[in-house]
Amino acid sequence: MNAGISAPSGEDGRVGRDNGPAAAAGIRFGEPTITSGGPAAAFRWLRAHWFRLAIAAFALAATLVEWSVIPPIYPLNFLFSGLSVVGILLSPFLPRISGWLIIVTVVARLFVLDLSGPNPLWAAYLALAIIGYDSAIPVAVAALLTVSLAECIPVALNTFNALSATWIGMVNYIGMFTLATMGGMSFRWRRQRDEIREQAMVLERRQWQLDTLQRNTRLASRIHDSASGGLSYIALTAQRQLRRIGDDAEHQAERQDWQFVNDQALAVLDEIHHVIDLLEQPERTGQSAPRVGRHQDAIDTAIRDARAKLGQLGFAGTIESRGEMPQDCTDESIEAAADLLGEIAANITRHMGPAQGEYRCVVTYGDDAIEIMETNPIMPANRSAGLKPHGSGLAMHRRIITRLGGELNTSAEDGDWVLYARIPAGTGAVRPKSGRAS
Repeated sequence: MNAGISAPSGEDGRVGRDNGPAAAAGIRFGEPTITSGGPAAAFRWLRAHWFRLAIAAFALAATLVEWSVIPPIYPLNFLFSGLSVVGILLSPFLPRISGWLIIVTVVARLFVLDLSGPNPLWAAYLALAIIGYDSAIPVAVAALLTVSLAECIPVALNTFNALSATWIGMVNYIGMFTLATMGGMSFRWRRQRDEIREQAMVLERRQWQLDTLQRNTRLASRIHDSASGGLSYIALTAQRQLRRIGDDAEHQAERQDWQFVNDQALAVLDEIHHVIDLLEQPERTGQSAPRVGRHQDAIDTAIRDARAKLGQLGFAGTIESRGEMPQDCTDESIEAAADLLGEIAANITRHMGPAQGEYRCVVTYGDDAIEIMETNPIMPANRSAGLKPHGSGLAMHRRIITRLGGELNTSAEDGDWVLYARIPAGTGAVRPKSGRAS
């Protein structure tokens, strides 16, 4: 063995064995070490850095085998060999410190004219790969030159005799050192490329969120200026009429009508303000829908409201519920069902006359879904009360329910309108967050 670095111990010291640990260049060094978090965090770290541990174990095994064959004799050589082993042991956890510790042992052995002990070649490959990955290019080049000089100086001074201690052998060693360093640097460049791509994706996503927020802000402003102002005027008009009408029995029916108009205007105004607040909030991703805490209350309220509105307008029919809602039903599913009931009631007022017949609506709670079945007579040619339908209400509800993994089907049979919807109760699939539609 040389005072610097020579071939691994063997029958003739040939350099053909030196390419074994060159794969150390493929280690992903310099990443965060194990942090607090208990066994789970340690297991995640092991899964992420198993190859780092494997290559360090290989270098350690090769070094210990040579130690057992040619143990160090003199104290200084024993110290430097021990420090090299410590550097290998620390490389998975403290890559930068361990890399320079190994290089220090390589340089220090220049001053020990003792050929006993394990050759630090394996640890040198590992150290150069670590520094090439974890440090800047000038630092990696400096480490490479340091190890190369540590190999070449003893040969130039002819301070030892070994079969591999020739300039041809030194060129081979320097090539292997360069390969290990460049391998580590190439993996660092790959990591940097991936980080740049990830940052670009994050910036693109944030820009999209900003554009969406600006668009939602414009929509919120338009809704506030148009619908909110108009509904406020309707509510104030209804309240003024209530103050003008007497409390006697002769005007009781008229008071009920204006009270109904006032209540509906205020309820829709509150809902519009809620929608405006949602539009002005940044979109939150990666959050699952919370479990419901209100159970059937939201749908029962929607049923009562729909029944009251239709009854006030003179429509005859029934809306009823059957069964019990599953305990694991999500807010998304309940919201979709409640909103659909409101849309059904609104469509009845647009497409059915009060004197045409009766509507029927049944909400059935199953083990894993909410089913809604509704039927009503179809108005012949003209539409009621001059209400102009938008044409996209049920289409929006169909998209929302489809995203939840359900279905919404409609048909016209023998003069009757038939609607069937099935809304899954649980979160069986990954779904985008849905908003209210009406």
